[in-house]
Amino acid sequence: AVASADFAKLAHIILRQRFLRACVYEVPFAYMVAVVANLSFRTGVFSLLYALVSPRTLGYTVAAYLAGVASLIVHAQLFQVTRAAHSNHFPRLQRLLRHPASTGTAVGVYVLLAYFLLIVHRAMFGGNFARMWLYPEGAYGPPQLNPGWLASWVFATAMGAGYALSLLANERLQLAFPAIEQSRIYALKDRLPGSFARAFGFATGVLWRFWLGYFVFGWGLYRSVCGVLARIFSTSAYGVGSPLLSASSLIFWLHSGVLMTLTWELAHQLFETILTEPTHINELSLDRNLCLLNGLKHSDSPLIQHLAFQELYRLATFSAEQRTEILTDIDRPSGTMWTQISGECIGVIKAATTQLQAQAPPPEKPKPAKPPLASSFDASVAVRAGGAPMKDILQRNRRAPPNGQPPAPAEPTSSVDLFGIEAQGLEKYVLTALRDMLMRSPLGQRIWSRSQRARSISTFSNFQQQVWAVRALMRLVERSIVEDQFGVVQADIASVLGCLLAYLTELERSAAQTDGTTAYNVQAASRQTVAMVQVLRNSLYTFTTTFYEYLEALKLPPALARQLQPFADFKA
Repeated sequence: AVASADFAKLAHIILRQRFLRACVYEVPFAYMVAVVANLSFRTGVFSLLYALVSPRTLGYTVAAYLAGVASLIVHAQLFQVTRAAHSNHFPRLQRLLRHPASTGTAVGVYVLLAYFLLIVHRAMFGGNFARMWLYPEGAYGPPQLNPGWLASWVFATAMGAGYALSLLANERLQLAFPAIEQSRIYALKDRLPGSFARAFGFATGVLWRFWLGYFVFGWGLYRSVCGVLARIFSTSAYGVGSPLLSASSLIFWLHSGVLMTLTWELAHQLFETILTEPTHINELSLDRNLCLLNGLKHSDSPLIQHLAFQELYRLATFSAEQRTEILTDIDRPSGTMWTQISGECIGVIKAATTQLQAQAPPPEKPKPAKPPLASSFDASVAVRAGGAPMKDILQRNRRAPPNGQPPAPAEPTSSVDLFGIEAQGLEKYVLTALRDMLMRSPLGQRIWSRSQRARSISTFSNFQQQVWAVRALMRLVERSIVEDQFGVVQADIASVLGCLLAYLTELERSAAQTDGTTAYNVQAASRQTVAMVQVLRNSLYTFTTTFYEYLEALKLPPALARQLQPFADFKA
């Protein structure tokens, strides 16, 4: 048999294609940097027209393009998937020291790129800074090292090393697979203003730190370099003036620093938007069902797992042959193929549900349940299935509770106990009272809101996989009504529905949660919340319409039937 998708090969092909695409997109970015470098406002609009076509612009475009591609290569080699953001400085220092080879490589490459861009910038705009030697005693006197020339090299070193360390310390090289697939190049337009602002802010920050450091240690560094050069040939160690007190020096350094950072920043934005992490995988089965299952289980490689869920959604939606092959693959020691694949999909959904349950606020005191709203459809004109009114499909032939009491409403899902089962009696009463008092205070509400928002971001870190898992799972359930020859799906329908309804309940709770008197959305990514709610509702509506004639035969548990009843009534 031939594997349905060689995910390792497909991953490398996608990465190569994206890298080449990023190199193509780097051309207009390099040209934009060159135009910005050659702008001059002394002659008005004519300077802009000349900057668009001048030979100096074309030369700077080539230099910026080479620097941008080199930055992309460094990103691709040093990129990591794991991310654990911290706000204080000690964990950042630990990250820099944990991988000394990567830190040294990044610093070395960016320093060399800074030197390269400095040479190009100085050749085009440097003036006196392009001269390494000065001759204050005449044309035939001993040469003197240009202080501005040396200070420019030190500034370039600070720029390259500072930018590389900031990338590593702030984890800008550690990202997950893009949560929402979109047209990637259009996402860059919103990043351009931020890139310009970040480039200017970083260059000014490095400039004033460099000025202070060079003001203290610059003269000693200058004398040391001149002393080393004096051992090779005769030179003078007495500099003429200080570049730190020259306005032209400061403007030159700020101009070159902004252009350096802008070149690197645009390359970084291209990498974030277009590329993803490098993937290496050795395990591959020729059995295409097992190949797909191995891809779904590759939690250590997000790209492989992402492609596997995409493949599962594709075959569940469009390939009747492969759907049937999955549903009829029952002779495996580890269980039927449907059980294993559905288990991976349910695992993705349950993980998100657990995260939402952990973010739930302390449970409030129970309130008396409101009576259910009367149906807007008369039973005599309601759509019928098997001769039963729609509102009675899931409740027919069920025993009424004793004493004629209506069935008790389903108990709401409680949040995780903050104190554990060990805290009982007076201890738990005191802890609960302190917690409630803190939650009622403005400070406690602010702390709770911020912590919840920060933790809720991780719920949708694999949003696209959740969407594919829900849709593929429900598509297989839907088609099982005619393609499941051995009835392997029917026994798991209740657990699948329970998983989806539990996730839907938590999403609706988090979307409608309030903090005091001000409503707020717990999820920082509210559009993902709304989108996932719609995906779940559409899938449940599809299930009820497909199995409408057989809902009673499924014998769903009473609590699950009550949750599914609004979908059968088209009122969810």
